[in-house]
Amino acid sequence: MKGQKEAVIDYVCGCLPNFIKYKDMALIMLSKDQLESIKFSVAEDIMLGRVEYSKPLVKQEVTAYARSMVMNHLKKAKELNGNQVYGSTPAMVQSRNEEKKLATLNIELLPDDLRVYVKTLI
Repeated sequence: MKGQKEAVIDYVCGCLPNFIKYKDMALIMLSKDQLESIKFSVAEDIMLGRVEYSKPLVKQEVTAYARSMVMNHLKKAKELNGNQVYGSTPAMVQSRNEEKKLATLNIELLPDDLRVYVKTLI
């Protein structure tokens, strides 16, 4: 029996033979039909007992769960999302790093011209 994440990764690699884990973004590369096929296949595998699922098998619930679970893995699994942090853009990460650097320095004590200069250094 496969894990859910492993199943999604296997289906993505099956649909996209040139897909490179940790580098490519599957959600961008998959067509609408391929995405629907993966969702359907994962739901079918859950119903057949090939993929882990802890709740009682009710077809409508499994289908809805599989659709949501596939999308979550495509967005959040580093193997499938190009090793990106979900919900963060490079600009957001840089902004947080700058805030951390400034946190140790009390800029309010500096004169205005020096305060502007310090901000350009970071």
